[in-house]
Amino acid sequence: MTNRLHLNEGQFLKLLPLNRTKLAGLHSIDQQYKADEATRAAKAAELEAQFEQECSRILTPSQLSQLQQQNGQPNNTPANTGNGLG
Repeated sequence: MTNRLHLNEGQFLKLLPLNRTKLAGLHSIDQQYKADEATRAAKAAELEAQFEQECSRILTPSQLSQLQQQNGQPNNTPANTGNGLG
């Protein structure tokens, strides 16, 4: 992620705990909802949305767009409307 998005040191340091939290959350969701695929997918999507919202505060709009493309998501979040946030 660091190399693909060309993160600077500050961005890297801010994203590191976010990535760890996301991975722990995904692991927890997988464990909790093993038998319920629909709920597991919904919870994972919710976690991903929260992650992207936090990323939008750290990454530039261009970096956020690249991240979303890598995750196979459409490029239509408010952070990508060119409002200069991120």
